[in-house]
Formats: sequence, C-alpha cells, structure tokens
Amino acid sequence: MITMEKLLTPKEASKLLGVSTRTIQRWDKQGLIKVIRTPKGRRRIPLSEIKRILSQTINDRRAVIYARVSSQKQNNDGNLERQVERILKYAKEHNYEVIKIFKDTASGINDKRKNFWKMIQFIKENQVPYLIVEFEDRLTRFGIQYIKALLEEYGTQIVIIENKMTKDKTQELVEDLITIITSFTARIYGARSQKFKKVKQL
Repeated sequence: MITMEKLLTPKEASKLLGVSTRTIQRWDKQGLIKVIRTPKGRRRIPLSEIKRILSQTINDRRAVIYARVSSQKQNNDGNLERQVERILKYAKEHNYEVIKIFKDTASGINDKRKNFWKMIQFIKENQVPYLIVEFEDRLTRFGIQYIKALLEEYGTQIVIIENKMTKDKTQELVEDLITIITSFTARIYGARSQKFKKVKQL
C-alpha cells in the first residue's frame, strides 16, 4: 500500500517555517523550495520539504551585525567599536557565524542611514538567517515592527542582546526627542511664515 505524503498549504507551511506566505511564494519562484501544483494550480508543499528547510535553518548560523551610535563624539570615544566587540562576543558565545559587520553614526530616527540600507540589501541577496543588534533601537527609534516584517520576508530573524535601558541610551533617546521637537517646530514656524508672507502680499 502506497502512503501519500502530507501536503501543506502555503499558510500552513509559513506557520511551521516562521515566515510569511509571500516568502513561500518567493522561494518557489527562486527554486528554493519544492512545490507541487494541484490540478487547479494551487501551491502545496510536501511535509518532507518543510523538515528539510527546518534542518538547514537550524544548522545555518550565519549572521550580520549592525551597530550604531548617534553622534560623532560617541564614535570618537570608542563607543561604536566597543558596541561591536560586545556583539561579537555574544555571537561567539552563542555559535553564530558573523559574516558581515555594518556600522552607522547617525540618529535612530534618521531613515537615510547609508550602511543600514546596505545591510538590508546584503541580507536580501545572501539570505542571511540572523541579524544581531545590541539594543532594539540600534536599528530604529520608531517603527521596529516594519523592519521585522521586512526581514521576515527574507527569512531573517532579529536577535536583540539587551533590553535594559542604560544611562547613555536614555541620553540618546532624549537627544532624538529634542531633534523631533525641533524639526516639527521649524515646520510649524515655516508654515506660519509662508502664510504671513501671502497675507502681506494681499
């Protein structure tokens, strides 16, 4: 008697693999996962394929590191390099294979950080399973869930070493909040100034 292998829907497979259904679709197009098509053209993934990918994921400990400080002064004081050293130590203790280090000197609310976007592209192209940061806000001060969702599309998990707020970290948060307030204040006064000029021209 021939036993038919269990086939899973993309939704079922995505839950087991910890990725989104879009990732399953992308893997299918790239030939990274074996997919069987039903007579109606729907995707079905064999259970053996799920087990194969999970086995590879467990053994694949490749990781990239991202470190960031807010100011050039912190960089000059060696804070950035010490941050990298702490992450490397953690990676070694937990058997991660660090293949690339990315560093930025910029505010956590700056969405134009050069090396941050280089890192995202590197992860996408090389399908790196882990991204290690010391604190969550090293990646971004706001909107971390968007970054997690983006990296999930690439099959990448964010590993955060520390959650406790330090004195230096608190000071950075204050500085970023001041930057936000200053930016909004400038916009408000700029808008008022333009309005005043228009009224004056009447």
